[in-house]
Amino acid sequence: MIRDLGGIRLSSEAWRYLAVLASISIIAMYVEMVVMPSLPTIEKQYGVTESEVSWVLSSETLAGLALAPILGKLADSYGRKKVLLIVLIVYFIAVFFTSMAPTYPILIMLRAIQGIGLSINPIGYTLLREKLPPREWPVAQGIIASTFAIGAAVALPIGAYLAQYYSWQFAYETALPILAVLILMAYLVLPESEARVSESIDYIGLALLAISFVIIGYSFTEAPTWGWLSENFWLGIALGLAILFLFISHELLTQNPIINIGDFANPNIAVPLLSSFVAGFGMFLSFQALVYMFELPRPIGYGMTILRTGLTLAPIALIMLFAGPLYGILMNTIGYRRVLITTSGIAAIGGLLMATTVYVHELMITIVVMIISMIGIAGMTVTRITLLISSVSRDRMATMTGTNTAMRLMGNTLGPVIAGSLETTYRTPLLAYYLNGMPIFYEVPGKESFVLSFVISSITAFIVMIMSTKITR
Repeated sequence: MIRDLGGIRLSSEAWRYLAVLASISIIAMYVEMVVMPSLPTIEKQYGVTESEVSWVLSSETLAGLALAPILGKLADSYGRKKVLLIVLIVYFIAVFFTSMAPTYPILIMLRAIQGIGLSINPIGYTLLREKLPPREWPVAQGIIASTFAIGAAVALPIGAYLAQYYSWQFAYETALPILAVLILMAYLVLPESEARVSESIDYIGLALLAISFVIIGYSFTEAPTWGWLSENFWLGIALGLAILFLFISHELLTQNPIINIGDFANPNIAVPLLSSFVAGFGMFLSFQALVYMFELPRPIGYGMTILRTGLTLAPIALIMLFAGPLYGILMNTIGYRRVLITTSGIAAIGGLLMATTVYVHELMITIVVMIISMIGIAGMTVTRITLLISSVSRDRMATMTGTNTAMRLMGNTLGPVIAGSLETTYRTPLLAYYLNGMPIFYEVPGKESFVLSFVISSITAFIVMIMSTKITR
């Protein structure tokens, strides 16, 4: 049976694969996003600061950054289905234990192990590219990429409801039976893929890359305590950048690099990879800022509950859901370059408008501006990965998508850390109560931290727009 989507016909075989892979992607995104509305709650539960709680997000993305290239190469070498099933089993175990974390360090450690799940989509992309004809691939890619929005749309309201009336741990546990069923479906439905000669893995490069981002991320986490102009902060940044330079030098010399520096000579590969970093940074920076802005008490925030925050963010995710397949069709008609330039421009304007809403403080205006931003972000997300995969040979697909994931996760790792650091740095006192006629105040993140977060996010989108002019397709 053949089904038509936007003039492009997908076979029944394609729809079967898409059903399984999209469902896996949705539940993985649910697990990743379900803690986001609960960040202020987790902060209070474990007695940590805004900059420290940002590692709930960043620990997972940093681990995913280190694991994605390894798993990409393993998928190319030993078969994508086999590696995907192993990843799903380990991910299931990690999710199970994360829901029972008794202390903050253990929570961060388990979230880091859970980072293996961030390689699920890259391996799924390459399975589809290997098995589907070229005409079907962009639309299939758009459908899978749009599952980010479905997972978020499910996680934000349902996860927020469960977190508010039960606990964020219980929201985690609800994913376990679904994950078990999907592991079985993946085993039964997904096709076997070709394996090729095994390549060595660049463990030295992985270590250098991970260490550099840990040092840089830790320096930003401690910046509010050390001081942004302190010697400790700038020594930490300099050390992290020096190790990053060693990583680049090592990648130029090693036989099987994690990131092939030579690939950056091709603009159709360089632009998606660099865009993944800067866009991933800006998007996660904005997400953390939004959660705190919604849940902080008035007049700084909107004083929302966890549930209302989730419900407010959910429609924004639905915009990304419907935009994904549409952009897949547009790429076939007007080209990758025009789509990426336009969507990154929309995201950049949306970021600047978001900065103004911090002081306007009207919820409906904020939601409308978020919708505009999400329309741009959805197009950027779908177009980048589709252009990248269509620009490399089939035998390097999983490796290249692993590299793309690594670049995106570099940005995802730094974004929340810097947002949390800004929220810890810029503080505003609020009246708590009166004690014997004396006002007692407590401090919360100030509006300046949100404005800076949204402006930085906008700048990253402008950078993507400028880079997109180099695309030749």
